[in-house]
Amino acid sequence: MSSDPHLDNRRAGRKQRLHNPYNCAGSLEVCHSNGTWYRVTTTYFRCFSGPRRITAPERIVQGMESLHIPVVTHEYEGPVFAMDTNFQYIGPVLNTYIKKEMLNESKMDRNASMLD
Repeated sequence: MSSDPHLDNRRAGRKQRLHNPYNCAGSLEVCHSNGTWYRVTTTYFRCFSGPRRITAPERIVQGMESLHIPVVTHEYEGPVFAMDTNFQYIGPVLNTYIKKEMLNESKMDRNASMLD
């Protein structure tokens, strides 16, 4: 019996649609600490804490004219979300993928520093 990944997400408890405040149709890239740009999926793009960029056509045109449309690359400086959640990460640039567990660690560190 095969497994449907969409049903698996519902069983795992995902209740809401993930927020993507950027053009998902473009080429999404992240820059790791070695200075190399890697093409990634939307899931990894939205949770990467580091340099990100989107490459997409300047405008959308149908037909043969679309072959002459220039492609534009621009840096993306929008919000960083924890992986598979809509929880926004606010903190230092780590050049890594932010997971939900990392949000809890940073909250605990802040609370401990407030008690000192």
